[in-house]
Amino acid sequence: MNILIEYRWAFLIGAEIVFWSAVISFFLLRYAFQLHKASFIVGIVLLLNELFILTLGVVDYYETGKFSQFQIIIVIILLYAVFYGKKDLRKLDLRIQRMIAKWRGEALPMTQEEVELTGWAYTKQELLHWGIHFIVFAGVHIVFFFLYGLVPLENISSWDADIFLNETVNRVSKVWRIVFGVDTLITLSYVIFPKKKKEVLSR
Repeated sequence: MNILIEYRWAFLIGAEIVFWSAVISFFLLRYAFQLHKASFIVGIVLLLNELFILTLGVVDYYETGKFSQFQIIIVIILLYAVFYGKKDLRKLDLRIQRMIAKWRGEALPMTQEEVELTGWAYTKQELLHWGIHFIVFAGVHIVFFFLYGLVPLENISSWDADIFLNETVNRVSKVWRIVFGVDTLITLSYVIFPKKKKEVLSR
């Protein structure tokens, strides 16, 4: 326990290095060496790595008894892994498949992800992503409220004002509010101006 607490930042950085090393190993084994079963083992390593990161956060909270910047970073990493990590890895997987197929002169792989959504279908997809973002955003801020409480309402004079009685949490909240605001504006733009299908120019 003491070692984990004393070197928690080093362990977290090490876990991120393990993550990216495992991702690179996954693609090498799967596509360069055609070892699909071995790549499955790397997937287990990735899962265990995320559980280790979660353990670091739990141990830190257990030992310190307070919510810290270290734990907030871990929460952000895990939330990304749960809601966006799999999707981004799938996109990267498809790109590497195409790249290797092009090098080998093979037919490019076709998947459902290549189907371009447009119009209301694309807008619904963006609204779903925004809805997930909103639920996570609201849920985390509710937790902040119960853990630290709000400043007096008369002190909240602007969108970027401090709203919680904790400096670290306020910094995280300000950055997240900006990100959420930009995400909201982008999503609304697709509601007002639905994405149009790209026209293929012919000679």
